Amino acid sequence: MHCRHIVLKLFVPAVCALVSGCVTKPTFVIDSSAPQANTKSGASVTVIDKRPAEDRESAMSSLIPSSDRYGIYVLGDERFVPAPTAALTNRAEQTLSSMSQRPSSVTITLNRFNTQNNMQTAMRQGALSASGLGPLGIVIAEGIFGKLREQNVDARKPFVLTYAEMAVEFRWPDNTRTARNITVLKANNYSQDVEEQKATIAKTVSSALDALAAGLKSAGSR
Repeated sequence: MHCRHIVLKLFVPAVCALVSGCVTKPTFVIDSSAPQANTKSGASVTVIDKRPAEDRESAMSSLIPSSDRYGIYVLGDERFVPAPTAALTNRAEQTLSSMSQRPSSVTITLNRFNTQNNMQTAMRQGALSASGLGPLGIVIAEGIFGKLREQNVDARKPFVLTYAEMAVEFRWPDNTRTARNITVLKANNYSQDVEEQKATIAKTVSSALDALAAGLKSAGSR
């Protein structure tokens, strides 16, 4: 119990600074350089945002320990520069422009892009369960634990996680089509230092977008 009180004392001010309305909400720059507006692939790129509201909007989790959202804070689109959908469009253009065989058009349906600041286990002083990934839901969460281990993420410590799912359809000049589903998970631990948390959040989201772009290139290889 004493440990939990210590964690709460450290956690609440940090979350207040990063997520809530206690102070001006910081934004996280996920593309440090200016968008390359001149990078055009010649293909028509359409990004359709079909994410649930809990992926797009910032939300504080519950402070009730029995809740599956305890200690979890979702970071919405308004917290990132540029917004994830804009950054994905930019990366798609850059990726397609580098392909030797380019499609006539690409339709990207973004079904999930959820970024969460997760301190549930640290606050509970216990093991993370599938319910400890709150907004992602049990089915998705149960498949994530192995991937966290693959990325050397210690779920007993605070971490930031970005989970993304997108469906891609390529239309080629010969009127054929190629369709793929791409799923990405990126996660990193961080310390109680607020500046390190901010840098880790930006790095995690950016690496998830890079992985989606790499999946797009692989899916479009002929």
